[in-house]
Amino acid sequence: MSGQPGSGPPLYGRVLGADFARLPAPVKALHDNPGRVVASGRCRVERGDNPLARLLAALFGFPPAGNDVPLRVQITAEGAGERWERDFAGHRLASLQGEVAGRPGWLYERFGPGHFTIDPRPSERGLSFALTGARIFGVPLPRWLWPAVVGDATAAAATYRFEVSIALPLIGLLVRYHGDLVPEEG
Repeated sequence: MSGQPGSGPPLYGRVLGADFARLPAPVKALHDNPGRVVASGRCRVERGDNPLARLLAALFGFPPAGNDVPLRVQITAEGAGERWERDFAGHRLASLQGEVAGRPGWLYERFGPGHFTIDPRPSERGLSFALTGARIFGVPLPRWLWPAVVGDATAAAATYRFEVSIALPLIGLLVRYHGDLVPEEG
C-alpha cells in the first residue's frame, strides 16, 4: 500500500483493522480519509502556568490559551501516513502520523522536536490513545520523563468530540485542548 490518495485503506483503517468498523460514525468519518478531509469547529485551549511549561509549550508550537477558539483541521494523506494541520484561530500546529514499523496496531506522531509512539484503543465510544514511547531530538526518554498524555476522540450526535492533554512530571500542564469538529462539505 502506498498510502497515496485513493490507493487503499487510510492510515487508521490499516492500523485498527477490523476494529475500525466499531468506531462511531463521526469518529470514523474524520479518520476515513483516503486523500484529504477538512473539519472545523471550536475548542477551549488551556496552558500551564509554570514558566518552564510555557517555554516547552512554545518549543513544541502548542496554541495559546483561549475560550471558544475557532479550529480548522486538515488531514492529508502523505506517503504511507497522514499530515495533520491544525489551525487554532491563526496559530498553526502540524504533525505527521504513521504506522510504527514492527509494532502492528501502533501509531507514531511527530511534531516539533518530539517523536511519540501511541497505542490507539478503539471502542464503540470512540478512540483513546495511550503513549507507549517518547523521543526528543531523537533521544529516547526514560519512562519517568514521559509526558502524561490524555487523548480521546468520541462522538456527540453527528459531531467529532476531542480532548487532548499533555503534562510533564515536575513541570505540570503544557497544554489541554478540547472541543468539537464537523467535517466540511466538499
